[in-house]
Amino acid sequence: MKKTLLLIFAAAALMLTGANVSAQVSVGAGPATRLYFEKGQTVDYTYGVQLNFEDSKRLTDVFGYSAGIDFGTYGKKNFFSETTGLNEIYVDIPVRAKFYIPFSEDFELYFFGGVVPSICASSLSKEGSSNKANLFEGTPYSRYDVLAGGGVGLELNESFRFALGYDHGLLDRYKDDRVLHVAAVKFTFSFLFY
Repeated sequence: MKKTLLLIFAAAALMLTGANVSAQVSVGAGPATRLYFEKGQTVDYTYGVQLNFEDSKRLTDVFGYSAGIDFGTYGKKNFFSETTGLNEIYVDIPVRAKFYIPFSEDFELYFFGGVVPSICASSLSKEGSSNKANLFEGTPYSRYDVLAGGGVGLELNESFRFALGYDHGLLDRYKDDRVLHVAAVKFTFSFLFY
């Protein structure tokens, strides 16, 4: 698992050092949701906000790729029960291919897809009025995941970008016989810099 994440991080770093291609750096933010699935059924969700930094490279007018980093904080007061609260912080490293459909000089539709190595930097639960507990200590909950997915976006005036994406976790987040997959839904509004 750690070797897989290392390889994906290395691929992202190599992509960011690309040769003579058109480059865009963007900074964005927006609402986000994490969905939790057991045995294929949605069992709960958390909601929050994410901050996004991305470097996109255009290879042609219609094809490119990007790599970036997302910081997200998610929480919910009643998670899995009426008395348990959950707060999590995630660091995601999206590596994506992009396909553009230019409608005019100032308006483009694009589709993206790829993999997202994800690390849950913090996962704290609170049961009733008791103190917060770190879910990585004494539980089978894993902090590592690799998600795959895609989405659609709009780029306006080479200055603004709106994107909606869905990524589904490929790894089982439990280390015991239970199965838990986590998905992410993100809406991002970004400013572009050339």
